[in-house]
Amino acid sequence: MILETINSPADVKCLSEEQTATLCRELRSFLVEQVSRTGGHLASNLGVVELTVAIHRVFDTAHDRLVFDVGHQAYAHKLLTGRADRFHTLRLLDGLSGFPRMAESPYDHFGVGHSSTSISAALGMALARDLSGLHHHVLAVIGDGSLTAGEAFEGLNLAGHMGRRLIVVLNDNEMSISSNVGALSLFLSRTLSRRWVRQTRREVLKFLRSIPRIGQKLALYAMRGEWSFKSFFTPGMLFEAFRFTYIGPVDGHDLPALRRHLQMAAAVEDGPVLLHVRTRKGKGYAPAEKNPTQYHGVGLFTPETGLPVASASLPTKTILPFLAATTSAILALSALKPLSLLKSGVPLSFSTSVMV
Repeated sequence: MILETINSPADVKCLSEEQTATLCRELRSFLVEQVSRTGGHLASNLGVVELTVAIHRVFDTAHDRLVFDVGHQAYAHKLLTGRADRFHTLRLLDGLSGFPRMAESPYDHFGVGHSSTSISAALGMALARDLSGLHHHVLAVIGDGSLTAGEAFEGLNLAGHMGRRLIVVLNDNEMSISSNVGALSLFLSRTLSRRWVRQTRREVLKFLRSIPRIGQKLALYAMRGEWSFKSFFTPGMLFEAFRFTYIGPVDGHDLPALRRHLQMAAAVEDGPVLLHVRTRKGKGYAPAEKNPTQYHGVGLFTPETGLPVASASLPTKTILPFLAATTSAILALSALKPLSLLKSGVPLSFSTSVMV
């Protein structure tokens, strides 16, 4: 196994493209097998395997700073930074943390466990770097769910204002724990990739390239104009308004494309850049792809089927019957429900007249 030869990100850099693709498959198999024994966050980690590998191939993460938002999606990062032999202790007493932990590894540059803090933290690191006269990169990896919180927007706003060299990688899987809701989620899903647009693009570029002597240059200018046009109607407009250079979106499971776009982001020297990466939560494990909410955080399960080994009784299961029995008698009683209904133990069929 290639994974067994990886002791640090330096080993990842030495792999060929074919070996890197094999490593990604091995990482997914390892994660499913190990998390089935310890429990933990599964679907979110399966979705960022290629992205994590690509980051460690492009950047020198022994010196560059890498900040994961929330940190529940950092399992592949742990495996690539010398912790595979201890992964069976995940979330156990004196074992590996389920999140990045600075005391655990020199590659964990920020201790996290809560959402929406990564951009502000990374901006602080970028400012400290500049004040110290250093030149390393600083990256924040944040999901589209975390991006909806106020602190994330504060970070974007201040980063754009300060103009520091900073890379924000937006991991867009259209999910938080459950499906995202709200205007930002709808905005991020905008696209101009409909069939008629692609067909028109091909015909126009073919015509321009057919013009003698100047055809290739005209096609190049047209493609540049196309990106400007698309950024007005797609998510780029939002981030450009924050004074970020916007790159993407890029397929988060295409290793060569990820590598190219990360290198493009690293080459931006005059301010913050946002790389928009689209991933699939639960990628590579059929049960998690089919039901990413259910496999966001899991207990013990059978890898072959995805079925749980044992189900603990959630406090919610005790509380719900009480609420149902007493709400009719106490008119002022209300209960708040989370958006992640399945993981909270609140059944979808539970009366909305009770839960508000």
